[in-house]
Formats: sequence, C-alpha cells, structure tokens
Amino acid sequence: MESPSATLVRWTGRLRRPVVPRAQEAAVPPIPSQTSHPSHESYRSHKSHASVRLRLLLPLALFLFPFALLQGCGLDWTLPRAHFEGVDEQGYVSYWEKIGVADLGDGLVIPVHINFNSHRESSSPTLGKGWMLPLLESHVEPVDENTLHVIMPDGWTFLFLRNGNTDTWRGNTGWIGETDGARFTATAPCGWQVKFDAGKIQEIDTPKNRTISIKYNGPAPVEADIDNQPFFQVAQNTATGVAESITIAGQKIAITQAQRPRISTVLGKTLLTGFDPALSQLQWPDGQKETFNFAAPQDLTPSMVVTRPNQHSRDMTWDATTMQVKTDGDWTYAITAPGGAYGGTLLSRKIRWNQAESFLRTSDGETKEVYLDGSQKIVYAFVNGPLRGRIRKIITVSSSGQAQVIYSAVYDPDGFLVREQKDGLTLLYKRLPDNKGSAIDIYDGKNLLLCHREYSEKGFLIKTSDDMAQGTNSLFEDISKNLRLSKSISN
Repeated sequence: MESPSATLVRWTGRLRRPVVPRAQEAAVPPIPSQTSHPSHESYRSHKSHASVRLRLLLPLALFLFPFALLQGCGLDWTLPRAHFEGVDEQGYVSYWEKIGVADLGDGLVIPVHINFNSHRESSSPTLGKGWMLPLLESHVEPVDENTLHVIMPDGWTFLFLRNGNTDTWRGNTGWIGETDGARFTATAPCGWQVKFDAGKIQEIDTPKNRTISIKYNGPAPVEADIDNQPFFQVAQNTATGVAESITIAGQKIAITQAQRPRISTVLGKTLLTGFDPALSQLQWPDGQKETFNFAAPQDLTPSMVVTRPNQHSRDMTWDATTMQVKTDGDWTYAITAPGGAYGGTLLSRKIRWNQAESFLRTSDGETKEVYLDGSQKIVYAFVNGPLRGRIRKIITVSSSGQAQVIYSAVYDPDGFLVREQKDGLTLLYKRLPDNKGSAIDIYDGKNLLLCHREYSEKGFLIKTSDDMAQGTNSLFEDISKNLRLSKSISN
C-alpha cells in the first residue's frame, strides 16, 4: 500500500454554491428532422466551423454533460462556494479554506477543508465556536420528518427527501439514502457511500472498495483512517481535551484557540455576554502562521480578520442580531427579504466607488444575478420530482435591456437529458439499448449533423462515427475523463 502524503495549502478562499431545488419544465420543442442529416462531403465542409463552436461549448458541457450520462458522481472533494465568495445564500459570513491535502494512493486524494459561519451556534471539537471541520464532523441534520440536510465530508450540504412513508430518501444528483434505526447511509450511483450513526459520520466507502473510518475519543472525532492506517489525526491536550494540533499525512499543523467575544441582542440592546473558545491561529510546518482575530469593537459589531503570510488581511463584519454579513473588505452588503409568493434572500453589495451587484434565488427555481455593469443572468431550474436541481433555461439581459436565451434543456419524465441548445448548437441525447450507456448527436444551426459519440455507463467514449478535427475529439475525451469528477453545482 502506498503511504499517504500531504500537501499543505495556506489559502484558497473559494466557495461553492449549495444544491437547491428548481422549477418545472416547459413544453418540449421539436427535434431536428432525421432527413436533414448532411452527406459525408457536406459534413466535411462544416467541420472546421463546428470545431470552433464545439470548443466554445466545453465549459458548459463539462458542467451539464454528466446529467445525461451519470445521475450523480458522488464526492468530488471540491471546496464549497456560493455566488459571493465568503457569504452563503442566506447572507451569513461563510469563510471556507483548504488547509491541506492527503494523497492516499490509487487516485484517492482527500482535501481537508475548514469553515467558519457567523450563524453557526455549535462548536467544533477541534476548532471551537462557529467553526466546522467537515472531514471529521460530517453529520445529518433533520429538518422535519420528511427532510434531511446532510453535511458531506467535503463540506457540501445535500438535501434528502423521504420517499413517501418509507425509510428511503432521494437526494441531490442521484444520491439515495436509507435509515435503519439511528443509522443513515447515503449512497451515490458511482459507488461512493457515507455512513452515519446517531447523526455522526462513521465511515466513507470509495468506488474502489477502500474504506475511510472516523475514530472518536468520547464524543470528539480525532482520527481518519484509510484501510486501517491513520492519515488525519487530532492531538488533544490530555488535561483539557482541547485540540492542540492536526496532522495530515505526517504534516503537523499547530492549533491555537483564543476567546471569541459572544455578542447578543437582549431586549433590543446589543451586549457583550461572554466569550467562547475559537480558532485563532494555524502554524504551518515551516513556522509561518495564519491568524483569525475575532473582535468586538466599541459599537459591538462582530468581526473576524484573517491574516495570511505574505498576503493582505481580510476583514469581515456581521450584524449582531441577524448574524448576516455587513462588510467584507471593500464590499458593503445589504441583505433583504424581497417577499412575494416565492421569497428568497436578496444579497446586494456595493464596492467603494458605488458600483453594485446582487444575487437572488427564489423557491420557484429562479436565480437572478445582476452584475456591476448592470447586465443580468436569469437561471430557471426545476424544484420537484426527479429533475429537482437541473437547469432548464438561462437568459441573459444586457445593460441596455436586450434579452437572449443562451441555454435551454429538455428532459424525459425519468429525468434523462434528451436535448440541449447552446451557442447555436443542438445536442441530442439517448440511452443505448438495455441502458448500457448513452449517445450524443450534435447539430449545427441548420440541423446538419456534426458528430455522433457513444459512451459507456461510466461515461467513457466507446464509439465514434465522425472524423472531426483533433481539437474537437479532445473535447469529448476531456468530457469523458471528467465525468467521474463532475458534480452538480446546482445543489
């Protein structure tokens, strides 16, 4: 067995958007006539232009193509992010950082993420008040008897809905869940499985039948093992039980906690009501330090200043009553509830020269982004059934008010993607016999067939019936290679 190795990362600061339900689909538009397929010679005359168009399609294809071939790709271990870096979609300060990576061999690489959230009242056994270390602290949060939030080991929050009056659940991007007493097991179609007991993570099983086990010292998780060998460990003070260091594949990071001011609103007055221990410093193996300074200035506005080696400090403040963000560096935020039938939280922010942008996601599946130049992007997605979380249409609006549909998608009743339109191209998908994979045909704006590809159940290219240029072939090869690593960011 290859021994684990670690890479320590001091700062990434990227956040990822949680998966949320979306809206129902409109009528299915007609598909290109099969009689309009070009001859081989006319096909050749179009392939140079098509190669350029297809290469432009790559970013969207890498994002949406997995929906057609894989209904969920398990844990991809990317750092969670939201629309505005450092702020979640409810308007709370949500600071994510990747502090290290453990290479466990055989292609299994596990990053270690940490998160501070201004709304989190719980305390991490390792990092203190308001913090979370999801690799060890992944857990199940019941919302009601038919709804669960599951914080995954990479930090993503997934939504699971009960299937009728049963012990089975349906989750994001093809995940399914099953309860058995106090135990909950979440399973992805591609082989990942996460097991919980009494709401706490116990085990992660990989598609290659390797097992990551979480070990506890009393109620506190202190170790992650791979195939019974530790790769992540927490060292606690033997007298106090307070964490003093973490070790990622042999690389030790010292931890220091300090007293974070507890600021509360009581009878309409903002008061300093006490202190809670929270992470204040990480010291890397080379001796450099990263600090997290929580303060309560005279006006009792809570704040956190992050100072990293050789980088500018980052100062974030939030409201003592709502716990929602007020400022992040040069950005000033306004968090409002626009009301209406579908609600949502409107996040607006201004930079110091008074330019503004905003983000709003409503319960009917509409997401609206307004950019600094006044242009907009509106995304419509599904909120119910097997299509929950899938994008159905994207519209852009220029700063002058001109609207354009830049993307549309059609699915069958089972949630299989059958048609997409983007950049003047039409992509048609179909299942291969006995569901042994999928196929894609791509047409240009004149309904001329540009290429045909067939993929295995795992998403690998198995057949092609065209001679597109090498650049275009690499597009599909890249998609094929990335399918196992891609996951919906519509959570």
